[in-house]
Amino acid sequence: MSINGVFRTSVSGMNAQANRLSVVSENIANASTNGYKRSTTEFSSLVLAQGDGEYNSGAVRTQVRQMISQQGSISASSSASDLAIQGNGFFVVADASGRDYYTRAGGFVQRSEAGTGKTFLVNAAGYRLTGTSVETGKIGPIELPVGKLIPPSATTMADFSLQFPTSVTAIDTLTETPASNNTAGDVFTKKTSLVVYNQVGQERVLDVYLTKIQDAPPAANSSWDIAVYDRAQSTDGGFPYTATAPETLVQLATTVDFDFATGLPVAPLGNMPLTLADGKVVDVSFSSMTEYVTEFGARLSTDGNPAGTISEFSFSSDGMLSGIMSNGTRIPLYELSLARFTSPDQLVASAGNVYSATADSGDVELGTAGRNGFGGLLSSALEQSNVDLASELTSMIESQRSYSANSKVFQTGAEILDVLVNLKR
Repeated sequence: MSINGVFRTSVSGMNAQANRLSVVSENIANASTNGYKRSTTEFSSLVLAQGDGEYNSGAVRTQVRQMISQQGSISASSSASDLAIQGNGFFVVADASGRDYYTRAGGFVQRSEAGTGKTFLVNAAGYRLTGTSVETGKIGPIELPVGKLIPPSATTMADFSLQFPTSVTAIDTLTETPASNNTAGDVFTKKTSLVVYNQVGQERVLDVYLTKIQDAPPAANSSWDIAVYDRAQSTDGGFPYTATAPETLVQLATTVDFDFATGLPVAPLGNMPLTLADGKVVDVSFSSMTEYVTEFGARLSTDGNPAGTISEFSFSSDGMLSGIMSNGTRIPLYELSLARFTSPDQLVASAGNVYSATADSGDVELGTAGRNGFGGLLSSALEQSNVDLASELTSMIESQRSYSANSKVFQTGAEILDVLVNLKR
């Protein structure tokens, strides 16, 4: 064994431990960085060829491994634009030039771009959150319509999801008339309403009357009468509803029969057209109709919105960014797409707590939050660093001890070399 091998081996050991200390130092420094993923140091030996009767010491080298796929804990925040992913996936962000990066750090804030007046959602490093525009279908940085007038959108569809209680007794059809007759004195079992908008953003309230007209038993099936009218066309707030030209009478009337054994409609209602006062037609869908032994329930939804400005923004669990107007109307703006990789630990880290794809990480796959294996999106929450300070401090002590031991080997080799040099004296 050459004495030079002692120096070579001990120096490689000190370098390896110095690399490990550098990784530990970075992990500790970023222990409070949201979405930061810790790194670990892996050691591997380098073995030299051995001669007869002589041992040649090898060396050691290190490789840094990122723990990107390891989930950090989730903490609550007070900002609706703070986002966290519970499970698999990354946010897709872009720099000023439009290049895509990927991150788990979801602390986004509104930032106005100087000169253009555009407002984007950006993280602490200035990367812009991207999404698919509901209006154009294009993918790009999310531009918030802050302070801009939102044009009105006419209602074109309505969805009725109704639960009818079995405990209600039907009206006496021999002496009483249901709401679909549209005559003075009509009776009804339940009443609810929904709001629709015309092409200039005018709000009209539709009254929805639900009347049980047949009990089961004694009949084979129970029956409910459904009637829809425009409240503005009522007579002193009630029946009959009448229209004054040029408006047309708003009226939709249908009957649904429920199977006594299943609580489901005997035959689906399908979609029905409803003509509004200005002649525009709304497609009404009866998506869910049940009659169970429980309370009455109605979930009525429509599209369309009035003109106005957006006062705040919110994210849903599936990644839909909506603007909330002062009257409570929600307008879908962007849909976030999460990214995932076959080997996320092979991504390359860049400044700003973002990552870039590599050949080893695999191709990027985009998808919707909460579907097909992608993690769910949490609003007003942040993913914390996955650094464990106790483990890092333990690793630091181990590295310090190992570095000292390797330095002692180097020192001993230097002393032996001094002995060789002094043999001539």
